[in-house]
Amino acid sequence: MLSEIDHQLLHVWSRRLRGREHGAPRIAVVGNCQSFGIAYGMKLLVPAAHVDRFTIVRKGMTTLPLLAKTLASYDHVFSLEFQPGFVRGGGWEELKALLPRVAPIPSIVFSGFHPDTIYILDPTRSGFPIEGPTGPYHSAIALFAYLRGMSVDQTVALFGEPLFEALGYFDVWQDSAKEFLDLAKASGLDLSSELVRWSRSGPFMYSMNHPKAHVLFDVARALLTKAGLKTAPVEFADFAVDDIVRGVVFPVYPEIAERYGHRGAYLFKRSNYRLARNVGQFDDLRGYIAASFEVYGRHQRAQLMAPRMVEWESNPDVGKLFDFHAADALTRKYARA
Repeated sequence: MLSEIDHQLLHVWSRRLRGREHGAPRIAVVGNCQSFGIAYGMKLLVPAAHVDRFTIVRKGMTTLPLLAKTLASYDHVFSLEFQPGFVRGGGWEELKALLPRVAPIPSIVFSGFHPDTIYILDPTRSGFPIEGPTGPYHSAIALFAYLRGMSVDQTVALFGEPLFEALGYFDVWQDSAKEFLDLAKASGLDLSSELVRWSRSGPFMYSMNHPKAHVLFDVARALLTKAGLKTAPVEFADFAVDDIVRGVVFPVYPEIAERYGHRGAYLFKRSNYRLARNVGQFDDLRGYIAASFEVYGRHQRAQLMAPRMVEWESNPDVGKLFDFHAADALTRKYARA
């Protein structure tokens, strides 16, 4: 089956054979789900440019030499890092060797708003992600509670400031900011002022690696400026298109959002790429935990042992912490009733 990048290469070469490639400069953007926002932002900032996006999210038939040959004809090539296996013949490092002038795009990864989010990579399926109601993103608290045999009600009771504080969820911001800025610096960008502005405007991530559209627009502008391209003054909100929000949205818990002066919610959005058919599905906290437990119930314990689960299970104090906060929260709930 042809992947997204296979289709794009066929489209580009077909267009070239018909002599229908117009626009100057010619810009190529290569990468994962973040690449649309970058490419769209670049087109908005340089309207006269011809901008093509080469999406790498699934394994396809394309070979690395063919990709490099295709990209070589562009005036500017920007690429997110990608691992070998998606394109036959290598990944990001091999592309750089074939096309040294490719400019790196920093991956937007920030866990400050989502310290509870983890992946579950199934060791019995070569590390293939186990997906739940919010795709590959899972709640560490919910999973650990399930592994301890807690009920849905007990697990719901765990979510709140006391346990978040005990688990260090309020102490993740600084390390997340440093990691993000270091990644940007490695790509030759200083995004420190942008990070401050995004942080003041509200939660700027849909999940720990899915940024909102205005973030990608700002990164696109920084990349173009670094490349020496003149950008047009434009208000992004007047033309905003957000491709990523069609996927899952892992909420910023209210107690965490409030620490940074914002409003959060326990509203989990499921992915929906066919908006013409229905407007989507959302879960509240209890519904999300119940749906997650259903998924976990279809797997063996060994399949669910994400690194944080291994770490927490090896520390008896964490288990006692969960038991205490679940009992305490339920006691306070029934006392109020």
